[in-house]
Amino acid sequence: MIEFVLNDPNAGRDATKVLILSSKDDLSLRIGNFFKPQKAKIVLSAIKNREYSPEKGKKLVLDDGAEKIILFGVADKLSDLDIQLVGAEISKLIKKDAKVLVDVPQSFLVKCASLALGVELSLYSFDKYFTTKKNDDFCQLETVYFSSTLGEVKNVGFEKMRALANGVRYGRDLCNEPSNKLTPAEFCADVKRLEYLGLEVEIIPSEKLCEQGFPLLYAVGQASVNSPCAVIVKWKGDKAKKDFDLALVGKGITYDAGGINLKSASNLLGMHRDMSGAAVAVSVLKVLAMTKTKVNAAAVLVLAENMPSGNAYKPQDVLLSGKGISVEIINTDAEGRLALADGLWFASDKLKAKTVIDIATLTGAVAVALGEEFAGLFSNDDALVSKLLKAGENSGENLWRLPLCAAFEKMLKSDVADVKHIGGKFAGSSTAAAFLQKFVKDKVKWAHLDIAGVDGRDSGRPLEPKGATAFGIRLLCEFIWSLK
Repeated sequence: MIEFVLNDPNAGRDATKVLILSSKDDLSLRIGNFFKPQKAKIVLSAIKNREYSPEKGKKLVLDDGAEKIILFGVADKLSDLDIQLVGAEISKLIKKDAKVLVDVPQSFLVKCASLALGVELSLYSFDKYFTTKKNDDFCQLETVYFSSTLGEVKNVGFEKMRALANGVRYGRDLCNEPSNKLTPAEFCADVKRLEYLGLEVEIIPSEKLCEQGFPLLYAVGQASVNSPCAVIVKWKGDKAKKDFDLALVGKGITYDAGGINLKSASNLLGMHRDMSGAAVAVSVLKVLAMTKTKVNAAAVLVLAENMPSGNAYKPQDVLLSGKGISVEIINTDAEGRLALADGLWFASDKLKAKTVIDIATLTGAVAVALGEEFAGLFSNDDALVSKLLKAGENSGENLWRLPLCAAFEKMLKSDVADVKHIGGKFAGSSTAAAFLQKFVKDKVKWAHLDIAGVDGRDSGRPLEPKGATAFGIRLLCEFIWSLK
């Protein structure tokens, strides 16, 4: 990760210089204060010759081979998310420079953590398996110095920024791993290493899943040579309380071939990311531990491969869930809701969490409805919905509430079991959510985030480079921090 240094008077002698300029700034004053007189005169002359003014997003790059200077204009008033986007834009101009000195306007003095977060998130890349790339092909940025000629840059929010950037990068790394490298067992081992942060990690192996309340998860993974398992991660940041304020349940299908209902060739691509929900859930717990957030939270990770074999579960099988509800299987490619069902019941019944949020790449239907712009949100609690929507706006990971009603529950009626796990041709995302809701204990606040349309990018965005996005980490951390 990049090192960020504040107010170092000796910084920047051999660094690229970046001046972030507000339209309210006096250019002569800012540049005169930042540079020595002779250099200031040259820079001001270049500005005049190129008719540069510090309008929003407008940049000017001056590079004489010996020194590189970047002027970048911003609006007068910016939200934290806007400042992250400024950091993302600037990162494109400085990623090949080892050291950068950034001089900020007065409005940024207490918000440089947001700028740093934007730089970190935008420069993420998954380079682990390249063998022929040259060093020059990789990002060279090592250190960013923040200063201002208008006051002292405040160390506000940097602890959270570093932890959040670390958590997002960790989540993206997990999601980008190919499935032959990240099996359920390897996922468990990776999470187990997080105990150094003070997290409690319990692994429920395949042979104990049924007796511990995860028979549906076992059925999903029983056909694979890589056995299924569940992982319970706990962060007890409030020692005065025994209960869990929140439990996150993450879908962790490390590869989804569809089971007996085998996917088509094109639909098999990207299925190594069907564990994104689990990666998001554990990454949020990592951030909470790194920041020592005063909250008691747990993550229930349901991990399996959904493969075809002679031992696979089949359409029209009847399975008994951890809750005791019998489930008729309609299509084995709707495995995520089965694994999540056991996880939701465990979180609400065994862990007795007051609020339970599940995160999953669950349905293609949500991507048809909302595209790559929003994740689907379903919930039994309006106040919880409002808080999550607000957290989505603030973090840039946007949600859109979709409906739940009795009509969708009727579509799950089975002729041979208590419930079938698919509702039919229409309203696929809502019927999936209606199925999940049956496994949430009464009076528990619950929300379901369907991230199937936003878990990855074929082409990058400012804060989300190409590949896995680990959508939900920033959102859920913002949500949790807003509660305190």
